[in-house]
Amino acid sequence: MLLSRYTKCLVAVCGIAGLLGFARLGHSAQDQTDKPSTETTTITVVVKEYDSGQAIPQAHITLEFFEPHGKTIPRKPKKIYYNAKTDLEGRCRLAAVNKGPIVLTVTEPGHQAYGMQLQIEKDNQVFEVRLKKPKPLL
Repeated sequence: MLLSRYTKCLVAVCGIAGLLGFARLGHSAQDQTDKPSTETTTITVVVKEYDSGQAIPQAHITLEFFEPHGKTIPRKPKKIYYNAKTDLEGRCRLAAVNKGPIVLTVTEPGHQAYGMQLQIEKDNQVFEVRLKKPKPLL
């Protein structure tokens, strides 16, 4: 019975170590592809009504991304949030955004919210968002 307890513990420890190793492997692969760049750029978000294509002024834009961490002092990257509103033409220009993964959220009363993880790879990218009006409840 002592041997079976020992064997069970050994199997459990090996299983946990294997899972942690597998999780770390997946995390490392994600780190390599989703790391924020030290390069910054300007992006433009254009918000339009889904059906008509008309500009939506005063739509609320939230942009979320990670500050790149330096190579000299390893630390947890800090999240950066930009909040802005679109102009009369439904446009919002955001400067000094790190290249790499971002989360873009757009909300406007009377429309469904939009949220998407995007990848900024080039300078001066333009993202067009079309917001739908909610369907009536039956």
